[in-house]
Amino acid sequence: MTPKLIALDLDGTTLNAEGKLSPLTKDVLQKAQAAGHQVVIATGRPDSISEQIYDELHLKTPMINFNGALVHVPHQQWQYEYMQTLAPQTVTSLLDFRTSFPIKVMVAEGKKLLLADRPYTNLPFLPDMPHPEKLLGPDTLQQAPVSVTMFIEESQAPNLRTAIQAKNFPVSVQSWGAWSGENAALEVVTQNINKAVAVDYVAHKLGIDQQDVIAFGDDDNDLEMLNYAGLGLAMKNANPKILSRVPRQISLTNTEDGVGRFLTNYLSL
Repeated sequence: MTPKLIALDLDGTTLNAEGKLSPLTKDVLQKAQAAGHQVVIATGRPDSISEQIYDELHLKTPMINFNGALVHVPHQQWQYEYMQTLAPQTVTSLLDFRTSFPIKVMVAEGKKLLLADRPYTNLPFLPDMPHPEKLLGPDTLQQAPVSVTMFIEESQAPNLRTAIQAKNFPVSVQSWGAWSGENAALEVVTQNINKAVAVDYVAHKLGIDQQDVIAFGDDDNDLEMLNYAGLGLAMKNANPKILSRVPRQISLTNTEDGVGRFLTNYLSL
């Protein structure tokens, strides 16, 4: 079989309900690598909470973080690494929105970067920071961030999105299912950032054609990647909003080892 690039969203897709790799999925992904296929993590997570999974799978491929804004090889300096960052003046302007909107927490993230404007606990996809050494502000941000995430009451999120867009910054304002309800948030990144662009970049570097890309996902931020891939697969537990807009849905959820069981059959592992 022609070698495939297997692009994996993590939460709600490859990881189970506890946010871990099941023994079956881990075994299948290692067998896929041994068979000559390339396994690539493509996640909205920052690098800091993805590298453990990367290492657990013994990957050597590039990893995609922040929904495509960072492409790198962990633990080394890859010559083709890229990181799409926000302009410092944009970040300063975003901080000013705290005076006109009830933003609960604002977090700036980048490679090896995590700065919040106040202490917090129990935010999705972020490690607890009850006692940060320093807080996010115009004078403390020494590194251009990849993203700025603003946690806000869900009813206020549309107004905040409109206000940001009215500034005509060269940015994209996004959210998805996991950031809703009590965890409602908006993430600001540079324009034209998505997983499909990053997967295409990695595929070219690895010498794999688009038609040989297999992608798995479950939420809004996976949509472009699923439509880009030669075989794009939404999980059974995928956000209902995307199911009519993706090529194919598999019959199992992430808690049922959907990724592992599909690849076992499809790749004859």
